[in-house]
Amino acid sequence: MGTRFVLVAGLFAFILIALAVELVGDLDHTVRLNTLVAAGMACVPAVFWLAFFYLMDRHEKEPKQLVAGVCVLGALVAAPLSDFVQYQAVPPVALEVHGLAALSLDRVVYAVCIVGLTQEMCKYAAVRYTIYLSREFNEPMDGIVYMMACGTGFAVWVNYHRLSDANAVHLSTGAARAVITTLAHASFAGALGYVMGRAKFSRRSAPVRGTLLMLGLLGAAVLNGGFALVEHWFIQRQTGFEDQPWRGVGYAALVAAGMFTLIWLLTQRLLAASPFRRDP
Repeated sequence: MGTRFVLVAGLFAFILIALAVELVGDLDHTVRLNTLVAAGMACVPAVFWLAFFYLMDRHEKEPKQLVAGVCVLGALVAAPLSDFVQYQAVPPVALEVHGLAALSLDRVVYAVCIVGLTQEMCKYAAVRYTIYLSREFNEPMDGIVYMMACGTGFAVWVNYHRLSDANAVHLSTGAARAVITTLAHASFAGALGYVMGRAKFSRRSAPVRGTLLMLGLLGAAVLNGGFALVEHWFIQRQTGFEDQPWRGVGYAALVAAGMFTLIWLLTQRLLAASPFRRDP
C-alpha cells in the first residue's frame, strides 16, 4: 500500500512541478511544446500508472518484461492502428464539427461507434493475439493487468500527439490531462480485460464466451466514447471554461476516477477468488 501511495503522490508531484514551472517562469499563457518535452510529459504518467497497475496483482505477479512489452504494443501497435482506421478507413466526422449540440446523435455515434469501438478493438487485438495465448495468462486477474498495461501504452501515443500537435497548451493543465487520460484509457481497457479473463477461464460454451467478449468490447467502447464526449465538451468546447481550464480538467478527472473505482472493485473480486491466493 505504501508503494502505491508513493506512486500516486508522484503523479500529483508531476502536475505540481508543471504548475511551479508556470509560476516561476511567469507563464500565464499557453506555450508550444517541442517533441522532447511532449514525449516526456506523455511518458511520465504512464510510468507511474503502469507501476501502480502492476502492484494491483498481489498474489501472482506477471513477469515485468511481459507487462512492459504489452505496454509498448499499446503505444506502437494498437494506437497507430486505431488512428489509421479512424482517419483513413473511416470518413473523419470529427467531434470538432461546428453546429452540433454536445450530445447530438452524430457526436454520440461517432464517439462510441467509431472512436471508442475502434480504440478498444485495437487494444483487445494487441492482447488477444499475443499474451492472451501465453501460459503466463493463467488466471482471470491477468486480463485486467495486461489490458491496463496496453491501455497505458495507448495513452502515451494519445497524449504525445495531443501535446505535440497542439498549437499551444498550458503546462499545468496539459500535465493534468496526461495523467487523467492515461488513467482513463487504462480503465476502459481494464473493464474489457475483466471480461476477457473471466471468459477465458469460464466453463461456458464457446458461443457464450464469444457473446461475453462482444458485450465487454461494447461496454468498453461506451465508456471510452462517454469520456471522449465529456472531455471534449468540458475542456475544449465549453466557452464558459476558457478562463477556468481547471474546472474542465476536474470534470474529466471525476469521470476517470469513477471508472477506475469500478475496475478496483472488480480487481478485489478477482483477487479474492484467485487460485494463487495465499491465505494467512
